[in-house]
Amino acid sequence: MNLVAGGALAVLVVGWLIVSFTPPSPRRESLEWLSAAALYGLLITLFVNLIQQAREQSNHFALMAFGFLGVIFAMGLVVTLYRAVAAMRGGGDSGASATN
Repeated sequence: MNLVAGGALAVLVVGWLIVSFTPPSPRRESLEWLSAAALYGLLITLFVNLIQQAREQSNHFALMAFGFLGVIFAMGLVVTLYRAVAAMRGGGDSGASATN
């Protein structure tokens, strides 16, 4: 496991535990979004690894499939980070939550 995946996993687990045992608050909402971003980061590292393996094996179908999924999760990461920054800035309650 590389350093990025290990860090993302640590943030995800710690954030999950904190969110599970704290009452709803603006700080908890920020942690929810950061934990969700860590999950996306973990998934992206997985798909980057699979893309590299597909390139090494010249498997074009797997390269396209894993590349597509990698792009989808990268877009999810961008949206989640945007929502995390908005939650940290106190952007108000928009009705959306990372734990829906």
